[in-house]
Amino acid sequence: MTKPRRFSRLFYNRITYMGVIIFLIFTVVEICLFILDFLEKGKNLYLGLVMYALLPGVIFFGILLIPAGVFWKKRRIRREFPDVELGRFRIDLSLPHHRNALLVFIIAFSVLIFISLVGSYKAFQYSESVKFCGALCHEVMNPEYTAYRQSPHGKVKCVDCHIGPGAEWYVRSKLSGMRQVFRTLTRTYDRPIQTPVKNLRPAEATCKQCHWPGKYFSTMDFSRSYFSGDDSWPPWHIRLLLRVGSGKDQSYGVHAHMNIQNAITYAAEDKKRQNITWVKSVAEDGKETIYVSPDSIWKDKTPPADRLRTMDCIDCHNRPTHQFLAPYRLINKAMQLGDIDPSIPMIKEKAMEAMSKEYKTAKEATASIKKDLEEYYRTKQATYYAANPEKVEKAIQTVVGLFSTNMFPDMKVRWDTHPDNIGHMVSKGCFRCHDGEHKSRDGKVITHSCNACHLIVEQGPEGQLEKNIDGLDFKHPDGDDAWKEMSCTDCHTGGA
Repeated sequence: MTKPRRFSRLFYNRITYMGVIIFLIFTVVEICLFILDFLEKGKNLYLGLVMYALLPGVIFFGILLIPAGVFWKKRRIRREFPDVELGRFRIDLSLPHHRNALLVFIIAFSVLIFISLVGSYKAFQYSESVKFCGALCHEVMNPEYTAYRQSPHGKVKCVDCHIGPGAEWYVRSKLSGMRQVFRTLTRTYDRPIQTPVKNLRPAEATCKQCHWPGKYFSTMDFSRSYFSGDDSWPPWHIRLLLRVGSGKDQSYGVHAHMNIQNAITYAAEDKKRQNITWVKSVAEDGKETIYVSPDSIWKDKTPPADRLRTMDCIDCHNRPTHQFLAPYRLINKAMQLGDIDPSIPMIKEKAMEAMSKEYKTAKEATASIKKDLEEYYRTKQATYYAANPEKVEKAIQTVVGLFSTNMFPDMKVRWDTHPDNIGHMVSKGCFRCHDGEHKSRDGKVITHSCNACHLIVEQGPEGQLEKNIDGLDFKHPDGDDAWKEMSCTDCHTGGA
């Protein structure tokens, strides 16, 4: 006696069987991973990728195979047995196999809806996480993620600045993300990853959500020590008061650039906004003053509208998080803090020389820096090395560590590939406009004065500091006044 079928005979085919098997297996796997993710509190990065990006698609594919197998078998029967009457599609709850099929459909559909709802929510959370942005594509985003973790904004989520609230920016980011995933999988991404200068969200929607421009802040005490590269000069110390300017009085200092009553518009000739050759300042009374550099392509005309930009926070604070510091600054700070002993002969020059070389991979860089420094001190400074091997080895390890967190040969990322516009030592920064060459038709010049943004109150070699609270004229450590006719970047590259 033939055992009655629980379902319509159309469900008995290999495609439907495969769909059922895929659905059951991967649903159980998904549930187990849900539990594991809950217990681990989302610590496993790749677990989230599997759970919220891969498995839901596989489960949905398995469900689709079930009706696909039914239609496949129905077409096959009609083709091979044209005289067989299959009847139209109908649901008759008086028939056991119809009830069973409907019950299975309801259960499967309910599971799918549950997984879709929970999965969609978790997938959204997962795709908005810092780990997803920085660590998932670990090779591509390693420079940005490493710099982010040691930055002042290391506790701020990536999406708070790069996406922000609102459906428009969310959709933009996801469309951009799809393109980035494709380029990552096909390994066609840029090296280094280019900063999306043109598409960055305005400061009103990012920086000013946390920073309060109206809060009064007059000056900032700023001090640094600079060590000579060839040991011929003692360390040079400088202390200055940075004229920030904020609150109700924004008529002076750095933040005068952001004064609503004095709007500044500019045009740059390059995509990175480093070559600014046209500047317009509009005073409170509406008076316009246009400053143009001698080599500007817009000497006698207004730049096109798509090249004009109203200055805001990120035009100066262009690297508030992803900072890749220059070797000179890294070594200076390490020597100032004692991580590198300043008494080691020629340590700054040799460390900067090793860090400034072009390397193909991080592994090659680490090996080469160690080899070059060890070889120099073993051969050229043998007496000192024999008496102080621990100091030298500590310095070498510090240099390697500083290199690994600021320079990334695999992605061709260095301090000079991502210029920082705060300051003017190794990149144009302030001197993009304040170079003394941007002039108006009536002869006005955008100031080149040091005191426009800061007031030097201490400077000089250790033990011989010159001090004056009313301000000092800047002196170069070598005593030469050539700096007055040039920009710092003409000599200072940041490296060797």
